[in-house]
Amino acid sequence: MQDMDTQERERYRQRIRNKKRRRIISLSVMVVIVILLIIGIVRLIGWITTPKYIESADIGPLPPAEGDPIVITLPPKYYDYSAPVPLADEVGDGYFSSTLMIGDARVMGLTMFGHITTADVFGSEGTSVDSLRNDTFTVGEAERTLTEQLMTKPYEAIYIEIGLNELGWPNTAAFMESYAALVDTVKNNAPTAAIYLQGIIPVTASKSGNPSHLTNEKIAEINREIMRLAQDKKVYYLDIAEGMSNGTGVLLSGYAASNGLSLSSEGYAKWVEYIKTHVVDKEIYS
Repeated sequence: MQDMDTQERERYRQRIRNKKRRRIISLSVMVVIVILLIIGIVRLIGWITTPKYIESADIGPLPPAEGDPIVITLPPKYYDYSAPVPLADEVGDGYFSSTLMIGDARVMGLTMFGHITTADVFGSEGTSVDSLRNDTFTVGEAERTLTEQLMTKPYEAIYIEIGLNELGWPNTAAFMESYAALVDTVKNNAPTAAIYLQGIIPVTASKSGNPSHLTNEKIAEINREIMRLAQDKKVYYLDIAEGMSNGTGVLLSGYAASNGLSLSSEGYAKWVEYIKTHVVDKEIYS
């Protein structure tokens, strides 16, 4: 009987201990829940009160504020060296005061007829592409090589027109190789100048083929090579024939002297007009 009382008391104590243990566990769980709730509330309050920043790369630039000027930024424009110089706003005669003209007899006529009075002219009648690079010529009252002439002033524009006297060369590649060397000489000694390679001006229909190597078809072929050279060297190609021919590569008789080869005063005036309306504005292009 006494053993049964002892066992009963032990079971009672065990029940009491289990109740206490469950209470402690319940209380611990409640404490953890309360702590988590407090942390969550604190974080929520912080998120609500913190300013939100959105990456501009995701949504683009913000619109201007009211009253602010709207600025439109255009992408850079790249010059297409594979094409002739396009039509542009006409420049004044003062443009030629910082210009050098390089070439043969046709170039010499630009100043002889008085259409260009302020440009420097380098070359002579009957000159060749090789002699332009290696020989001395009279400019004003001085005898200079091309390299020496290029060092006399910072030219803003340099125009080259050569090739008519080389039409009889049996090897076009040899002419273009010499022409490329001439362009390199100019670029190396006038790195900031705008360089224009001018196409060979054609001849009249009656002059084409007399002599046999002097044909407008050959001139058109060489001009295509000159345009490719301009693209390779990243200089400008000026299609003078565009403004002086009849659309089929033939020099208009009104622009030609009686021999069908040289230019008339009207022809030189048209040439100068074409140059003045085909000047590349470097500020437009990247």
